[in-house]
Amino acid sequence: MTATGIYIFPSQVHLDADIRQRCLESKPMRLLLDLASDTLSMDFRDVLRNGDEDQLNDGRFRRPLINLMGVAGYQQDLRRRDVQPVCVTGMSLGFISAAAAVGWVSLEDMVRMSHTMAAVEIEVFEGTDYVSVFFYNGDHEVVFRELRAHGVDHLLHMSGHVSSNQFLAACRTSDLEAMKPALMKAGALYKAIPYSYPGHCDLMEGVRKTFADEWRFNDPHRNLDIPLISHDARPYTSADAIWRLAVEQYTTILDWRGILRYIESLRLDTHIVLEPSAFIVKSMQLDPECAIEPETGGVARAE
Repeated sequence: MTATGIYIFPSQVHLDADIRQRCLESKPMRLLLDLASDTLSMDFRDVLRNGDEDQLNDGRFRRPLINLMGVAGYQQDLRRRDVQPVCVTGMSLGFISAAAAVGWVSLEDMVRMSHTMAAVEIEVFEGTDYVSVFFYNGDHEVVFRELRAHGVDHLLHMSGHVSSNQFLAACRTSDLEAMKPALMKAGALYKAIPYSYPGHCDLMEGVRKTFADEWRFNDPHRNLDIPLISHDARPYTSADAIWRLAVEQYTTILDWRGILRYIESLRLDTHIVLEPSAFIVKSMQLDPECAIEPETGGVARAE
């Protein structure tokens, strides 16, 4: 009997040697790497083979690559399982991968879109010391209460509710020391994310405006069969909605916790997190309030 399921597409992650090698060895990726190379006039295979860490993790390359991994992984996984996708979703960047994988936008527009997003953010934040920071083992309300008590809450900008005990925020790396006493009192552990500018917060107003002015889909499509669950935990089925939500997400706090709760309410048989899946899988497994038991799949797994 065919199971009902959802495919969950990954957010951007640090590109390491393992991901590099898997992308080069994956047969489904070869065609997509060439498509992206032609679309962006950038040799994706050459960067994977010969690029240094800075080139690999430049958002203008890394983001389209993660998008491609999501699409290739989705296609590959569908051939392996007896699963009927009821809907798809993705964390942050994964939203764009999911949209393209089920045919709402073309693959060319997918890579152009993520490349443009990264280029605009680099223009605004390059040369600053703003980064995204992952907080774990702590409640965001407790953390911000302590920050207010110490008079430094203005230094941290909330970006995403990952789970009941994990969240994302943005700040200057130089301000982390000033916040440290309050963070220690709140019992929160944290890690600045390398090669990661702010996202989903008030710092992105300028980025949002520039992106909205510059971006339009060249080849909009429409797919009414497989809805996409967006950052507001509602289903959508049009390229116009994807454009609007892509603009809104810049200054809207990502409620991944809310998306997971919505997915739970659908009572599906299986929940497949596509590679690179580690961050999303941990967000579920370490959340005491999440009842989803994820499976992993996709292009980054051995064929």
